[in-house]
Amino acid sequence: MAEAWVFLDESVPSSQRIFDKLTAGVNNGFLLDAYPDLGLRAIVGERVVQIPDALSVGVWQHIAAVVSPSGEVTLYRDGQRLAGGGDGYGTWVGDGDDAEVVSRAYRLQRFVRTCAGRGEFPIKFNGSIFTVPHAGAPGDADYRRWGPGYWWQNTRLPYYAMLANGDEEQMASLVRMYAVDMLPLLKYRTRAHLNQDGAYLNECVYFWGDIFSESYGWTPAAEREDKLQASRWHKWEWVAAPELSGLLLDYYDHTGNRDWLREVALPAIYEFVLFFDQRYALDETGHYFMHPAQALETWWDCDNPMPEVAGLHAITSRLLGLPAGLLTAEERAFYQQVAARVPPPPTHLVNGEPALAPAARFAQKSNIENPELYAVWPFRLYSFDRPNPELAIRAYEARGDRGHGGWRHDSVFAAHLGLTDEARDSLVIRARSKAATERFPVFWGPNYDWTPDQCHGGVLELTLQKMLLQTDGDRIWLLPAWPADWDADFRLHAPRRTVLEGQVRGGRLTTLTVTPNSRASDVLVVGASER
Repeated sequence: MAEAWVFLDESVPSSQRIFDKLTAGVNNGFLLDAYPDLGLRAIVGERVVQIPDALSVGVWQHIAAVVSPSGEVTLYRDGQRLAGGGDGYGTWVGDGDDAEVVSRAYRLQRFVRTCAGRGEFPIKFNGSIFTVPHAGAPGDADYRRWGPGYWWQNTRLPYYAMLANGDEEQMASLVRMYAVDMLPLLKYRTRAHLNQDGAYLNECVYFWGDIFSESYGWTPAAEREDKLQASRWHKWEWVAAPELSGLLLDYYDHTGNRDWLREVALPAIYEFVLFFDQRYALDETGHYFMHPAQALETWWDCDNPMPEVAGLHAITSRLLGLPAGLLTAEERAFYQQVAARVPPPPTHLVNGEPALAPAARFAQKSNIENPELYAVWPFRLYSFDRPNPELAIRAYEARGDRGHGGWRHDSVFAAHLGLTDEARDSLVIRARSKAATERFPVFWGPNYDWTPDQCHGGVLELTLQKMLLQTDGDRIWLLPAWPADWDADFRLHAPRRTVLEGQVRGGRLTTLTVTPNSRASDVLVVGASER
């Protein structure tokens, strides 16, 4: 048992340690802390119990965490049992071997995601359509932490696994809202607020494209000199547009729908790229000097942040690789110019060796993301099959913030880098963690958000896919990060209307059917036993 008397004042930060016996960034001991804000969290090994709004400001309160011999974690405040074991905010799914638990989690998460995936609006990451009244939460069943709007870094996560599952129709609402319905407002706002052309996407928007009032600030744009949002959390965070551009190009790669590409995707992507081209001046080397800037919500004072730099490299390369006739001569020349102006991906020294960096210069750390690894995913400039993977592996190994739940991407990074053991272990922890208040085994959360947490489930789906299949242009890689002791039967989709169906036994691909057969020559088997 661990216990403490706790007093929080009005200036409570987002995290305060009460008791800490963990290695930094690793769940290998015991932690009790106030997180986030007035929430209470206990970590015991890989088990996490987390309760939002459990603490009060301005009063002394007695906090206790009790761990039973079986590993059940129970939290108390002032002698009252808050949560634990079967009714807390986190529990451990212990039945079944690892592969069985992961397989069930993948199938059931796809079901939960599909329940909300064909609606008029994108899936809500913080509860989807399954929110219910929650003890200790304000309001009724409509309450969800982080509100009714859309946060890009969260909203995107259920969508990255759709195409490989063959669920392309579920992407329609995301594409329509961000790339079609919002675009006129985004272009108008860019001209009105910044006196330039193009369009940028904010992290936090309502479905019609407006920024949350809490983020923008309550002073009208006409009455302020700086017309960007007032909140510093994502004032200069503009990676959403490159990420959306990548998803649009993924959709085209899978469907081959040229009319859709010309009418929907390319007009939006052009405006997004144009924004960056007009936003930044060139430095003495002829590259954009991207400042003021930030790297996600984590580094608030940056030059040339990795997410936007990697995103522009990836998107312009893919655009210039489109078949002849899909871009006009003027568009191709424009994208060639932008590609030449994007600064190189930033690096720095880690233990005397070069590694990917969050930005060319970075300061004022404010959150717990790893922006340097966006060059691995979602933009895949670095991976197990690409040049200089050691730059990314060093960054991955040196990352200061780690985790296996909610929106954290550690397992996806590991799969892209061919780090099989890391990807598997992280995935298993994710699959075995659920909201203990819920009976359904894939109602995850609340983690950083709400229950059922679609960030948690989206990363789970994507990780398993990336361990089994990755693509790069026409190339299809099988078993790039697959454990030798996991057998599998799979059916996944790849670009160019390709379907791969096969079996893995004893770490080797034993059967494979590729449809159409003409794509079979593009398949490269890495093989778990070879890694």
